[in-house]
Amino acid sequence: MLRKVGKALISLVLTLLLLEGFVRLTDLDRRRMGDPFANAEWALRYSVPDPYLQWRGRPGMELLRPAEFVNARGLRGPERPRRKAAGVERVAVLGDSCSFGIITSGPTRHETPRPYAELLEELFAKNLGAGKVEVINYGMIGYTSYNGLRMLRREAIPDDPDFVVIRFGWNDHLASIVGHPFRNPRHAWQEELLDLAYRSRLLGMLMYRGIPTGSAGAPPSPASAHPTPWVTPEDYAWNLSRMIDLARSHGAQPILLDAPAGPITPELRKREQFFRVSGYETPEQFMAAHARYQAITARVAAEKQVPLIRTADKLEGNGAYFSPIDPAHPNAEGHAVIARRLYVSILESLMRSGAVSAP
Repeated sequence: MLRKVGKALISLVLTLLLLEGFVRLTDLDRRRMGDPFANAEWALRYSVPDPYLQWRGRPGMELLRPAEFVNARGLRGPERPRRKAAGVERVAVLGDSCSFGIITSGPTRHETPRPYAELLEELFAKNLGAGKVEVINYGMIGYTSYNGLRMLRREAIPDDPDFVVIRFGWNDHLASIVGHPFRNPRHAWQEELLDLAYRSRLLGMLMYRGIPTGSAGAPPSPASAHPTPWVTPEDYAWNLSRMIDLARSHGAQPILLDAPAGPITPELRKREQFFRVSGYETPEQFMAAHARYQAITARVAAEKQVPLIRTADKLEGNGAYFSPIDPAHPNAEGHAVIARRLYVSILESLMRSGAVSAP
C-alpha cells in the first residue's frame, strides 16, 4: 500500500514538473494572460498582467515627460540593483497613482509630474551627497492597499529597505467593478503558502483570474451612497497594519503618509465621469468615504505607533497641491511638499540612529 502511494506521489510530482517546464518553455501563462491594456486609454496602457500582483507597470512604457520610461521591473525610476551597496540607506515608497506620479490637469490634458520619491532622493543627494540615500518608487496606477501589501512582499522587502513609506486610501473605497471586495490572507502561514504557489508559473497561471475590468470604465451596479468597495474598511486597516508589521520584521522603519483630498470645485462638478466611475451618488458621498478611510489611516498610525506625516494641513508656498479638476492626485507642487516633509522626517530618524550627520 505504501509503495503504491509512493509511486503515485512520484508520478504526480514528475507530471507537475513536466507541466511546469512546458509552461516556461512555451510562455503559456503569459499568452493566456494576454495584454488586455495594450490598446486601452493612455493611463491603463502603463499596466501589464501579473498573476500575483494582478497588474504591474509596463517595462519600457514612455511617460509624458520627455525621455522617461518605466524601468525593466515595471517601476517608475532608475534601474536599481536588488542588493544595495554598503552604507546606503534605502527608502521604499508604496502607493497608487498618486505615488506613481500622474495627474489630470485639464479636460483632455494629463501630466506625469516628477513624483515625490524622485524629489526625495534629490533632496538627500543635495544635502548629504549623491548615493547616500536611494528611493525606490513601487507606486502603481490603480493599486489599493490589497495590491500594496503584495507589492511589499514580492518586490520591496527583497530590496532590503531601511524605510517603508505607505500611502493608500483612494482606490480602496471606490466601487468594486467585480461586485465584491478583494482580501489578502489573514495568517502568516497562508501568506507563505500563497507566495510558494506563485513561484510556480503553472500554479500562477491556474490561480490567475484576470485583471478586473468593467464596461466603459463604469461600475456594474447603480450608484449608491455605500457601494461595495474594492477593499472594506476592516481589510484596509488590516492591510496597513500588516505592511507595518512586515516592514518592522525586516528591520525597516514604516512611515504612513496621509492622502488629502482637494476641494469640490465647479470645474470638478462638471466631470460627471469622475464621480460616476467612483460608484457614489454624489461628490459629497465620495469625499465622505475618503474621509472615513483617512481616519482609519490615522487610527492605525496611532495604534501601531508609527509616524503619520500630514502633507496638506499647512500648505507651503502658494498652497497649490491639486489641479482644479483632480482632487486626488498631487500636482508638481504637491509632490514637492510631500518630498520636503518626508525628507525632514527621515533625516531626523537617520540622525538619531547615527547613520548620518547633520547636513
